[in-house]
Amino acid sequence: MGNNNILGKTNIENQNSNDLDIIIEISNNYYEAFITIVSSNDEISISREDIISALKRKNVVYGLKDNVIDSIVNNPCDVYRVSIAEGEEHINGEPGRIEYHFDMESKKKPKMLSDGTVDHKQIDYILKAKKGDILATKILPTENKDGKTVTGRTIKGKAGKLFEFKMGKNVTTSDDGIHLLASENGMIKFDNGRVSIIKVLEISEDVGISTGNISFEGKIIVRGNVNTGYSINSSDDVEIFGVVAGSEITAYNIIIHKGVHNDAKLVANGNITAHFMESCYAEAKGDIICDAIIHCEINCLGSVISTEKKGLILGGNLNVRKEVVAKTIGSQIGSITRIHVGIDEGLLMELKNIKQSIKEIKDDIKKIKQAIDILQKKRSQDPKREIFLSKYLKTRDQYITKVRTMETREKELYAFINSLKNSNVSADQIYSGTNIRINNSHYIVKKTMANVKLIKENSEIVTSPLV
Repeated sequence: MGNNNILGKTNIENQNSNDLDIIIEISNNYYEAFITIVSSNDEISISREDIISALKRKNVVYGLKDNVIDSIVNNPCDVYRVSIAEGEEHINGEPGRIEYHFDMESKKKPKMLSDGTVDHKQIDYILKAKKGDILATKILPTENKDGKTVTGRTIKGKAGKLFEFKMGKNVTTSDDGIHLLASENGMIKFDNGRVSIIKVLEISEDVGISTGNISFEGKIIVRGNVNTGYSINSSDDVEIFGVVAGSEITAYNIIIHKGVHNDAKLVANGNITAHFMESCYAEAKGDIICDAIIHCEINCLGSVISTEKKGLILGGNLNVRKEVVAKTIGSQIGSITRIHVGIDEGLLMELKNIKQSIKEIKDDIKKIKQAIDILQKKRSQDPKREIFLSKYLKTRDQYITKVRTMETREKELYAFINSLKNSNVSADQIYSGTNIRINNSHYIVKKTMANVKLIKENSEIVTSPLV
């Protein structure tokens, strides 16, 4: 039951006046004791009381093996490290856990094919649950058990940790508290261990006069069109199977199976996917994936990809952080297409403002420190001195925390700007009249180019063939 530690021995004299040693050893964990009898005489006589006394002197009082003691009394020869007492080991409880019955890694993105294109017909953005479905099971910790050493000491077994459900909206527990259940039909949302059911709003008609403007926290599915003058707002995804005309859509991801036109406005915190976009405004913090982009105003913090059937970007202004990839950019009719990739004015302005703010706050910290030094040197017992000193110290600490936060953001901006050095524009064909800007360098296409990639190298834009 563990490594042994010799704690001592007991000397007694037998009836023939021969020395007799009773050696008691206790294991390191104190859950077992051993006895060894050493004598120079071949004839040994020992009583039960001798053994009990030797054990007591070593505080061995629990778990004594009576049958072993009797056996030693009857035959005290050849007794070497015989287990004579055994305690009860403590047992620590194993921790519990939460077992989820859905794929927590489910991604809300269109299916990406092996050639890098997106199949818009295979989009499954909803992890569905029906009312009463078991979403998770609570696995309880195993029981702990106290132990007792051979010296009579109680050793407490540690209780296993119990994990509770983190419950979001539209979920409940079973009567026994073991299962987490969906209380509504909808979409499962998993956020840092918290499970919610987000009910999906599905509209089978056009968004227009019969529905009014739509505002919903969950996912919105529109089977028809979104008519001019109406809006849809969601913090989740919006999927539209018809056409968006002259309307405004604000969501996380926006998926439009047909097209967008007539001065419509799209604003997404994630990606925008559409079949075509014409004469509209689109803003995305992720990517914009569209087969044809014609005379649009685009602001995209990710990439613009137009590589499906037409793969056309024609006219308009595109401000894109990472890259623009298309089959065709511009046209033979000379329509001007303006593309800016890489670092934009907004990014540079944010960096400039942060640097200026850091400088101003550091100057204020210096002034505050000077005031603190003056107050600390004064030996006045004026209570106002302590009040002012406390206020200055608090303000100094707040400013220091603020500077650290801003310096962290400054480092993030520098790293992001550095990552944009490889921003580029590539296409199978780029027509003359296309105006391309990469970071702060300009390039005007004067002659149609085929299978080309434009990237900035050594302060100028250079072209290279597509691989």
